[in-house]
Amino acid sequence: MIHSMKKFLPVFIVLFLVLSLFNPVGVNAVSKSASVQVSGSIGEFYLNISGFISPFASIVMTSDGVFIRATVADENGNFSISEILIKRGFSHFCLDAVDFKRIGESYTCFSFPPADSDITMTDIFLPPTLGLSRSEIAEWSSAIAFGYTMPNANVTLNINGKELFTTADSTGYYQFKLTNLRAGSYTLYASATYHKKHSLSPTKKLILKSLTWWEEFLLFLKDLWQNFLRLLTSISLGPLWLVIPIIILIIILILKIWPEWFDFLGKKHLHHYYFLGY
Repeated sequence: MIHSMKKFLPVFIVLFLVLSLFNPVGVNAVSKSASVQVSGSIGEFYLNISGFISPFASIVMTSDGVFIRATVADENGNFSISEILIKRGFSHFCLDAVDFKRIGESYTCFSFPPADSDITMTDIFLPPTLGLSRSEIAEWSSAIAFGYTMPNANVTLNINGKELFTTADSTGYYQFKLTNLRAGSYTLYASATYHKKHSLSPTKKLILKSLTWWEEFLLFLKDLWQNFLRLLTSISLGPLWLVIPIIILIIILILKIWPEWFDFLGKKHLHHYYFLGY
């Protein structure tokens, strides 16, 4: 038997060498994969920006909805974002700022010629953050607009072209009380002046709606219906045996209060009026 194995040994060696030459996971394959080089670049220029808004405001930088960088202003309201790699042709970005109490927002976008070198933007005065106590109010009622900017800055609130003025306190907080608003839609945005430096104009503006009593009533019915649907969808145990009786009781209640709503069917079809108390 040993003699037979010695006889076929050269054949085994030849087969092993042949298979090694074509084996994709052999020594040659490893040496080839080890020589592969991977490299990439996400930009060739740098973007550097700095400015001020309000103390401790949070600022997020985006471009086309893609997050780039975030930072927080210091106790003096100053912020900076530096050494952001950008590609050739980069031409726009947005800064979304929220004050430290998160009651208002300031959203501003920037556009410039396509980049062919490093870009540096300094002394940017972002618009004050702005929020509303309510976005929908009854006609002739009031709402409060508030936000933050640089401490002791002069603040202007633009509401449908009409300007209101105030001065921020030592923390940068300001507010306006809006009263006697007729029914309609109002566009609001805030700007500020600090040490003779004017803030930029925000890209996004707030909408305040003053509603008539009829619009308020329709809104109330809409909210009531949504709450009712939410109640129905929240029932998980045996919804049919619970929901159907509730609907029947609601119909009976409506017919008790407004029986004329049922007259369109005609009395000849209502031989069960006694069930409703007739």
